[in-house]
Amino acid sequence: MSMLVIEVLHEGLIFGADRNITTWRGDGTTRQESQFSKVLTWPHGKCLFGFVGAAQMGDLTMIDWLDAIKDDFREIDSLGVIAGELYKKVQMQRDKDDAHKSPEPLIIHIGGYEKKDAFWIPVVWVIRNTHRMGHFDYLDITHEFCCTEVFRTSDLVKDIDPSEIRRFLKVLAKQFRPFWFHQGLDLLTFNVLQGAVKSAFRLLCEQHPNHGIPSTLHEWEKHVKMQVLMYGAYFEAFGLEGQKFVGGGVDVVSTPWPE
Repeated sequence: MSMLVIEVLHEGLIFGADRNITTWRGDGTTRQESQFSKVLTWPHGKCLFGFVGAAQMGDLTMIDWLDAIKDDFREIDSLGVIAGELYKKVQMQRDKDDAHKSPEPLIIHIGGYEKKDAFWIPVVWVIRNTHRMGHFDYLDITHEFCCTEVFRTSDLVKDIDPSEIRRFLKVLAKQFRPFWFHQGLDLLTFNVLQGAVKSAFRLLCEQHPNHGIPSTLHEWEKHVKMQVLMYGAYFEAFGLEGQKFVGGGVDVVSTPWPE
């Protein structure tokens, strides 16, 4: 596992993740290595990709596997079609990889923008084989993946007219509680720590001359980076050797709201 943070903002869309990759030794123990980014622009510059979980697809790393299939998406612009086609390829590959063993959890997010009633709106798709979230861990991990849109169907925005979504996100940001998705290990711990960090920065924005509510995509990226680094610091301090599942630095990618 790892940590993926997604924020949907008036200014744009941000994906951030740590760099640690967990590998299994022959004796059943694990080790962490900082290997590659888990967030990137793919399959084109206006579409964001991020994942947690299984980092190997066949004989390739996830990033190399994505590069190998990139040409299959060259003529596709719709986020929904991209997600649907990627879902099919992920299912086929994981059927092979996990055919003779318990399935590894894998959660993929694809994000960008599409027009709805002449207005640009954020779209975030998730491809996953984790079908239930417990209080502490992902539950009901199966060989079968599903593919669903999770921003427009979320309770917070599903009843908001497309013409008002961007302004609604701006109101959330003014309250320093931007719309977010988080995926990773032990989300209860992350949510508690993340809430404390957000509360601290809210106070800083109110009381410190060098801090204010972010107003640009670049400024919001710093806060996404802070969240990932914070959780990596938690594992560095409290994780046992071979169980520092989050860490190794952070990568952030973003795409601005189309004008």
